[in-house]
Formats: sequence, C-alpha cells, structure tokens
Amino acid sequence: MEAASASPSVANNEAFLFSVRMLWSEHVTAMLIIKDILMYVDKVYVKNAHLLSVYEMGMGVFRDKVLLASSGKLNAGMKQAVLLQIEHERHGNEVNRSTLRSIVDMLIELLDTAQLRPLYETFLEPQIIADTTAFYSTAASKRIAELGAPEYTRAAQDDIDAEMDRVNAYMAPQTSKPLRDVLLNELISAYDSRLLSVPDNGLVSMYEKRDVSGLAVLYGLYSPLPSSFKILQDRTRSHVVSIGKQLSESLAVRSDDATQAGETASAARTAMALRWIQELITTYDIYDDFLVKSFAGSKAMRIAINDAFIGISNANDRAPELLSLYIDDNMKSGLKGKSEQEIEHIFERAILLLRFLKDKDAFEHYYKVHLARRLLFGRCLSDDSEQSLVSKLKIECGSQFTLKLEGMFKDMQTSADMESLFKSSLSDGGLGLDMQVSVLTPTFWPALATSTISDRHARDSQPQPHQGAHNALIDTAIEKFSDFYTKHRSGRMLTWQFNMGSADLKVRFSSRTHELNVTTYQMFILLLFAKDGAAVELTTTEIQEQTDIPNSLLPRLLQSLACAKFKVLTKTPMSRNIGQTDTFKLNTNFRSPQYRIRIPMVSAKNNVENDKEKAVTMATISQERQYVIEAAVVRIMKTRKQMMHDQLVNETIGQLSSRFMPTSKTIKVSIE
Repeated sequence: MEAASASPSVANNEAFLFSVRMLWSEHVTAMLIIKDILMYVDKVYVKNAHLLSVYEMGMGVFRDKVLLASSGKLNAGMKQAVLLQIEHERHGNEVNRSTLRSIVDMLIELLDTAQLRPLYETFLEPQIIADTTAFYSTAASKRIAELGAPEYTRAAQDDIDAEMDRVNAYMAPQTSKPLRDVLLNELISAYDSRLLSVPDNGLVSMYEKRDVSGLAVLYGLYSPLPSSFKILQDRTRSHVVSIGKQLSESLAVRSDDATQAGETASAARTAMALRWIQELITTYDIYDDFLVKSFAGSKAMRIAINDAFIGISNANDRAPELLSLYIDDNMKSGLKGKSEQEIEHIFERAILLLRFLKDKDAFEHYYKVHLARRLLFGRCLSDDSEQSLVSKLKIECGSQFTLKLEGMFKDMQTSADMESLFKSSLSDGGLGLDMQVSVLTPTFWPALATSTISDRHARDSQPQPHQGAHNALIDTAIEKFSDFYTKHRSGRMLTWQFNMGSADLKVRFSSRTHELNVTTYQMFILLLFAKDGAAVELTTTEIQEQTDIPNSLLPRLLQSLACAKFKVLTKTPMSRNIGQTDTFKLNTNFRSPQYRIRIPMVSAKNNVENDKEKAVTMATISQERQYVIEAAVVRIMKTRKQMMHDQLVNETIGQLSSRFMPTSKTIKVSIE
C-alpha cells in the first residue's frame, strides 16, 4: 500500500482505489465483529466512562494509522485518484462508480478531528468544487466563441445534468448545491449578457424562431441567478418594445399617411388601426405562449412582458380609440362564424389591452360613441355578446364605468316595449309607414348629433327638415308618437335626433325597383326627388333650404348619394366637391345586381378620427376629466376635513390613476 500510494497515475488509479476500498471493507467487517464481541464493554464500561465506542475507536485507528500515516501519503494519493477518475469521466470515459461511491462513503463516515466534520467535507469536496470550476471555466471560454445561445445553453444544461448524475451516483448529496452554483456561475453568469447578444443566434433569434424548448432551457439556467435573470427580463422587455415600435412604424395611424382622399383614405386608416390592434394581440398571444411553455408561468417574466406591452399601448396616443374600433368591428361582423371559445378569447384580449391603457376614460368615451351607433343603427351582431363584454368591463373597471353603457341597453329595451304599446294604440289605418322610435335618456347617450329637432309642441322655433312631398306622412307619424309619449310620460319632452336614425325606401328606377337603406337625412333628400311624372332638379342651396339640414352635414350626405359607390343621384358638374350651385337629380338609369342596398353617409362609419375630430374629442375628454377631478377633491375633503395641499394632490392622483393620470397642475387648478 505504501508503494501504491506514492503517486497513482491515470492508468492505475482505478486499481489503487479498488485496493483502498477492499482495505476499508475488510476493516469495517473486522470492527463489526469486534463490536459484537465487546458489546458488554460498550454498553457498560464505555458508557459510564464517557469514552468512544469500540467501533468509533476502530474508525479513528483506520484514519490515523492508515489514511493519515506517513504524512497522509495514502490520503493524498487517494484524493488525486478520485479527482482523476472524475475528470476521466468528464471526458466521456467510463469509470467504476461503485468504487468511487465506496471511497466517498468512507470519507463521509470518517471524522476530521480538527474541524469535527466528515473528512469528505474538509478533504475531498473543496477540491472537487475547485477542479469543477477550473474545468468548466476553460470549457465555457472555448464554447462561447463557437456556439450560439440555443446550442450553448443546451450544452450547459447537459453538463449540469451530467454533474448532478455524478453527485447522485458517488458524491454526497450536500455537494449538489455548491456544485450547481459553480456550474451556473462559470457557464452562465460569466457570459450572461454576451450569450443573449450573439448576432443572429441570441435571445432575439430564439424569440423570432419561436424556439419554445430552447427558451425553456435558457430560462431554467438564468432564473436561479438574480443578476442574470434581471438581464433576461430586461432583454425580453426591450425586444418586445422594439417589436411594438416596428409595428407602430409600419401601421401607425396618421392623418398625413393616406395618399388617397376622402372616404377611401379614412377607410384605409381605419383598416390600419384595426390591424395594429390585431397584430398587438397576436404578438401578445405569442409571448403568452412563451410564458406558459418556456417560462413556467413566471410572474417576473409576465411582469416584464406586460410592462413592454403597457409601454407599446400608451406610446400610441390613439390606442383607446383604436381598441374601441377593434371591438366595434368585431361586434358588427368580426364575431360571425366564431366559436364561443374564440369569442371569449377576443374579449379577454380586449380587456387585457384596456388594462394596459392609462387613459381608460378616453376608451370609455369612444366605446360609448361606438356602442351607441351599433345599437341605434341595428349593427350589433349579437346582443348577448354586447352585454357579455359590458359585464367584463364592469368587473375590470367597476360599476361606475359601465353605468351609462347599461343605461343604453335599458333604453333600447324600454323603447321596444313602448313601440309595441304605440302600435297597439293605433287605429286600423296605422301610420301608413313602419316607424321604429328609440327613446333615449340624454345622460346615457353621447352627443352624436350636431343638430336636433324638438317634438311638435316645441317645433315652432326649430328648423323642420321634413317639408318635401310625402313628408306630411312622416310629420303625422312624428306628431302621433309625440302625443302618445306625452300621454304616457307626462312632464317629459321629446327631442328628435334625425341624424341618428335610418330608413328603408323603395325606389323605382328605369331597370328595376331597389330598396335603399339610408340615414334619415338621406331619406329627406331623396323624398325631394319623389315627383311622379316630373324630373326634379335641385341645387345644393335649394336642398338645404327645403330640408334645413345643417351645412356641416349636407355636403357629406350629397356625396354619399351622388359620388360614392351607389350613385342614386346624378351631380352636375361631376366631382366630389360639393358647391352651392351644383345641381342634383334622380339617377333613373341606376343599376345594381343587389335588391337591397345600404348607402352609408360619407365618414359616418366608425372610422379613425382625423386630427380635427380628435382635437374636439380630447377637448371633451379634458372637460370631463376636470369634473371628475373636482368631484374627487370634494369627496376627499368631505372625508378628511383638513389636510396639506401636497397630500390632497397625491391622494387625488391615487384615486384617479385607475381611470387616467391627472397632472399636479390640473389638480391645483381645480383646487383653486
């Protein structure tokens, strides 16, 4: 044994360790026999004299007289042999793990008297950790120069798995944590930033290729390292933000982007807006999939990704409007043919984007406008879907947020009930036409109208846009309903909003009869040309005088009838611009394969606002915010009675931040 312990080489270290193993095994067997023979001594004499047991004394003899004899040459040779075996296995060679397990168990059982710890912890484990550090430091420095992030992290994970397998096979369990820490530090922490930045093969590339399994490996390696994990979060956040910037640059909704004019440009901007929201949702779905499949639902990674989408959403000052338009498009046609799960997903993502928005009050404003148009023009694809989304908005934003929305639905139901009563109250002759009236509570419905007409009892001082031929029938219908309503709702006065209504007209052209679905104002214009046996030709000025339609609306109405897709009127001269002296007449040669034709007013659809319209909307929202701030200040002072100015400002911001972020200056103005 003395000769063998001198300096064992790689070639004979396994035989050397096997010899030590056999020597230890024989000694343990002998000590167990001696222990049984001297059992009485152990139980009586040793216990009373407070001495070591016979077995413990035997272990000490082996340690002092065998392992540590001759200045510990055997011990040093054994340690070197164990380390050489581990290195030999790291290079892909087979070793006798059973022998190594026995050697380690021996060192665990033998106590270091100086430190009162197992020899394994003081003698072998530190050197294993040191050798592991040196080995993988060298390996990582070579590997990082050759491999991209996916290959490198998979190789690193394989190394960690191999080392943990060695721990389980022939090392002490407590070696697992320090060994893993060393591996993570040398393989990951030392190159954490560089690894994610590998050109064309780093973190960005993994996201773009949707390398779910590769990202899962990377996350598993980075998550135990706080500083490295922070880098992963920051890089992920930055990458998502960059995607949002690219999306905004390619699909940004700007009034000066459109090369076409009029309705076409507005429709193009709206299509881009809807695509922006859809792309944003699609992108979120991709990274939500990463969260589930790659990041094990990590809250920290979810926060990083959500923060990025919050930044993207709020960087676009039109985001509240675009989100409302996206919902509007789905409610009118987008949900058709979709399953309940798909509809639920659309609603969930819409609520999620709303959660990201800071100016939720701006979304509320646009949503009320768009919902009002859907309800009034009968464009809702499903009432159940509409009310389902309102319920989700109520859960997300509170009952105050949806109070007016719920009031709209209540008004529509009340109107349906009242219409039924009105029709049942009519004589057999009826009205001569089918009229549906929606009676709206002014506080619930946004101001969509630019002009109004009061009921017959207050019409003497109001313009009357129904003076053409056959309008006496309409006037009579209005009068009858007004009288009916006044009888059933005493003390209330109706205000007729003709610009918010629609009508179905049957028009006989030369080729065939068509049913036209138009707005109420369009109906008034068309009725001017309903002269049997006479070709009526009117100028813009004459049409305005006979209908009293506001000058701000008339050009768009005439454009929709004479210059849009369905030209039911002819215009002289032929151009899109409407002049006061331009003349119009019924296009008797109008042809279309469709029997029923819908003629929307130019720019009457729910399109993206132009700069002028947006300025008006923002002024309205700013005024509403001022009222909300003042109410919050009053509410706080009623509760607190007395408080410092800065405290009042901060508490006001805290109460209103869930709807919008008021500035200190705005709050100070309200206080003063």
